[in-house]
Amino acid sequence: MIIKNISILSFKDLSVRENMDLTIHEGRIRKISEAGEVPEPVSGITDGTIIDGTGKYIIPGLINAHAHTAMTLLRGVAEDVNVGDWFNRHVWIYEQSLTPNDVYTGTLLGAAEMLLSGVTAVADHYFAMDRAFEAYEKSGMRANLAWAIFGTGSEADKQFETAMDFTRYYKDKNPRILVSLGPHSPYICPENFLKKVVLESEKLNIPMHIHVSETEEQVVQSLERTGLTPVQVLDKTGVLRKETILAHAYWATDEDLKLIKQRGAGIAHCAKTYMKFGNVNDLLPRALKAGVKIAYGSDGLASNNTLNIFETARDAALLSKCSTANPESGKIHKILPVLNRGSVIGLKNYGEIMEGALADLVIIDPATPNMMPGYNIFADILYSLNNRNVDTVIVDGRVVVENGRLLTIDVKKLQKEALVISKRLVATVSDKPMQSY
Repeated sequence: MIIKNISILSFKDLSVRENMDLTIHEGRIRKISEAGEVPEPVSGITDGTIIDGTGKYIIPGLINAHAHTAMTLLRGVAEDVNVGDWFNRHVWIYEQSLTPNDVYTGTLLGAAEMLLSGVTAVADHYFAMDRAFEAYEKSGMRANLAWAIFGTGSEADKQFETAMDFTRYYKDKNPRILVSLGPHSPYICPENFLKKVVLESEKLNIPMHIHVSETEEQVVQSLERTGLTPVQVLDKTGVLRKETILAHAYWATDEDLKLIKQRGAGIAHCAKTYMKFGNVNDLLPRALKAGVKIAYGSDGLASNNTLNIFETARDAALLSKCSTANPESGKIHKILPVLNRGSVIGLKNYGEIMEGALADLVIIDPATPNMMPGYNIFADILYSLNNRNVDTVIVDGRVVVENGRLLTIDVKKLQKEALVISKRLVATVSDKPMQSY
């Protein structure tokens, strides 16, 4: 595959290389050259596919560092409520009715939404991840899957074994799909349970993905109960380490951030979720200043409503400005690199267009009214771009979105199936959540 006459954007230094050709072979970028140069004669390096990039831009694929993808089926079911009611009166009641097939359908729907908005890789933390695995294989996306484990309740031991069976069987099944262990959080998983998860993680040499310090109340309760912040609890139990994905850490203290940086863990920042719950905090500018690895996450659709990471970046920029009362916070050159920081979810050498890098790429067409007049393409991407501008998406060297159309999934058929499931989920008669928040 050759992409010709394209402009390459770098979020790292906000540079533009115009009129470039990219040669892609076996899932990687093999050559970058000025347009018109003859590619080196490498046997079998092209399959005859040529994409005309004239007038368009190309960027690395976007990362969604924390999602509950199958919650596409619960989009809009818990609006304008506080966190406690969101969990106890809505989400944790409806989720009890989820079947493995529901998770497959909801994940496929979410994968379609992500690919159409330029997201090429996701860290998904949910249930029935064997079916999610099937959905991501079909979609063509890259993923890191963690089966959510609750460390309390009568089903805790059984759930743990089910998650471990999945993890052992699927961890090497597809090089495009990684597997992690997914203890829910330190407020649901006791310390001994977390230590057990860490031991399994070490045995299998796989990372972990966990919620922590999502609300200020969680930090206060942890300090009252243990004398430690939730992040410090994770450190004490061994969870806080290199390649652990910390979903949220939104109320991490400055000392927590130093600890996270020291241990090499990464944070998934889900700005829209925080704002919907009325929580304003300056976590992102503090984390960036502290040198912590951080990427954007969507969280679940019942709190975010979309899986669009361009939108999440926009929300993160505005939240940075509002939380600090400083319009010079959340600057474009700080916000954009976080869009494709693959190291947070275990992807190495990800997020830059360079020879040898994985060919996960997004072609942007700026020829729409919302991107005019085009004074600053980087500002336009952050504040003006929408899905209509996502022209082509390539994952692992394979075109999965072409001219804004998804090639791997029958979206119309999928939407009909999802609508039937979603109506059943919210028709539940239960009033007892699977856990209590």
